[in-house]
Amino acid sequence: MADPDRSRVVRCVALAAIVLVVVALLFPIADGLSVAGFFGDKTYLLILQDNSEIRGTGGLTTVMGLVTMHDGNIASLQYYYGGSPQLHALVQLDGPASFTNFFGVNDAKLSDSNVQYNFASFAPKMESDFYNVTGHTVDGIIAVDFTAVEAVMNITGPVTVSGEVITSRNVVDRLHFDAGPFWNSTPGLMSTLTFDLAERIRDSSVPQKLALYTALQTLENEGHVLIYPNQGFWFRSAASESAPPGADSISVVDTNLGAGKADFSVNRTIDYHVQLFSDGSAISTLTLTYTNGCWWSYGVFSTALVPPGAQLIAVQNTTHAFKGPEVTNGDGFTALSSSLNVSAYTTGSVTYTYILPSVVTASGIAHHYDLYIQKQEGITSYVLNVSVQLPAGATMIHAENVGSNQVFDGDAHVSVVYM
Repeated sequence: MADPDRSRVVRCVALAAIVLVVVALLFPIADGLSVAGFFGDKTYLLILQDNSEIRGTGGLTTVMGLVTMHDGNIASLQYYYGGSPQLHALVQLDGPASFTNFFGVNDAKLSDSNVQYNFASFAPKMESDFYNVTGHTVDGIIAVDFTAVEAVMNITGPVTVSGEVITSRNVVDRLHFDAGPFWNSTPGLMSTLTFDLAERIRDSSVPQKLALYTALQTLENEGHVLIYPNQGFWFRSAASESAPPGADSISVVDTNLGAGKADFSVNRTIDYHVQLFSDGSAISTLTLTYTNGCWWSYGVFSTALVPPGAQLIAVQNTTHAFKGPEVTNGDGFTALSSSLNVSAYTTGSVTYTYILPSVVTASGIAHHYDLYIQKQEGITSYVLNVSVQLPAGATMIHAENVGSNQVFDGDAHVSVVYM
């Protein structure tokens, strides 16, 4: 090739690369500008979730806020606190049956209606219920928990509210006190904190913005920042993907049963043993363990979502107060639910043994067993112990995340290949 031709090709390749980079940058920027109200005002429902009182969607709803964004600034902001009539309005529950049947309830206060298994299934109903109660429509819902507030303030630094310095170290205590359901000694805390943090994020340096972006991506992936609906590349919902059909799966959904701010002091362990058979079926033993580090008892309503068609054959518990199990079937899962009360500084657990019809797939000469564990939103971490017993005469080829004392702060995937 002649030098001019080679030079022309190089220039074309370089230009194509630049175009791709610009497109990759412009689309996220456009999404971000749209969300921030540059292409028309955007109104969002903000939900602050207290993940020291865990719920299926991430935590107890302590405060709801209605915020309108205009050209990157907060144009208006209104908060509804725990004592407000709006949050006390009764709304109908549309399930899940594992919860409504167990407790015999059909409605709840708006602030207590997040009983679904995850934020993705809860958010559309909350959007509708919020409109019915307040008359306000929103463009989306943004839920953050206390872990997310701490992480953001670690980057932005402290703010001063009514002469008091609020830092990442004391913000949770202040939110517990000022945004709690029974008292509001400083109702302006949430508004001042929101305005100040928004200004700090807007005016932050480039390195800080990059750190914030990285932190928010991590918080989304770990289920501490939740968004509905998807708001483009930068603002994607953190809802976990469902396990592929036919694979084994576990999703543990806990609800704090009025046990105070206990969940930050409770350690969770999932022990799972599965015995595989040559026909692809399996017998599973799932143990959920709660180690209570509080000086008061921890009450929890625990639901394990396992593959559809699971047949429960035995249940054991090591708690002083236990009720269950309730077995319900939903769209794509079987729910095993029980309530446990774990005394102060003790450990409680529940063990389910069940039969699974088919969790092994064959590909060529190898057999594949996959287990997907979905972390509950709001939970900071859990310990996973997994053991897999192969069919008689089978030989292990590959194993991933099989073992003991594995700590995860997100979803986990266990994979075994054998022949």
